[in-house]
Amino acid sequence: MREIAIDRSHQGPFGTANGGYVAGILGDALDDEPTTARIHKPVPVDTPLHILRDDDTAVIRHRDETIASAEIMRGEIPATWFVPMEEALGATDPQLDMGMFAACFVCGQDTPDGLGVKPKALADGRFAAVWRPWKSRHIEGPVVETTYLRSALDCPGGFAALTANQTLAVTGTLTTQVYFNPPSEEPLIVVGEATHAEGRKLGAVSTIFTESDEIVATASALWIALAPADHAVA
Repeated sequence: MREIAIDRSHQGPFGTANGGYVAGILGDALDDEPTTARIHKPVPVDTPLHILRDDDTAVIRHRDETIASAEIMRGEIPATWFVPMEEALGATDPQLDMGMFAACFVCGQDTPDGLGVKPKALADGRFAAVWRPWKSRHIEGPVVETTYLRSALDCPGGFAALTANQTLAVTGTLTTQVYFNPPSEEPLIVVGEATHAEGRKLGAVSTIFTESDEIVATASALWIALAPADHAVA
């Protein structure tokens, strides 16, 4: 068992921890294997938490309650297709209510306080972000750490799912696989695509590419649409 506290600078919506970052922490606890992370309840920031690992699973506990969990995933994770840098740079600002995401660690904060992964809309309905890791104070080494690659996979798929379904939502599950750690001084392209919807469960995939079309990491996600009463919190 290990005690942690997630700094407020890593928040997502409503002042709770960003779902991708939570997936990154759990993936780190599972030796950076491909993992499926589940957010059972909002993960608080600036609060003592405990991480426990048991074989192929890991959990985050708050007091005596499991609020997030992950397990090593066996199998392939789908990827969306590549978007050239020029096309990603020409994407348009999303028509999305940013209230609940304004301070999001991944997509909301201006660098260097966040990661600076700001998805924009493509003509085909997908979203793309040009990510310059070296501009974030969180990226300090010669390569981008796996925790932050998993984090960056969260919001682009979410933007696509939320826009396609015209609703607000939060991360429910995020299945991620990192293939390699790219140099932190090179730009990356993160692409998100909506896949399906079933009730309040909204599917998405997202993929991180190098400028030369190498797949760095990929993810599939289920986002949970907020009930109308929850929108007032945004």
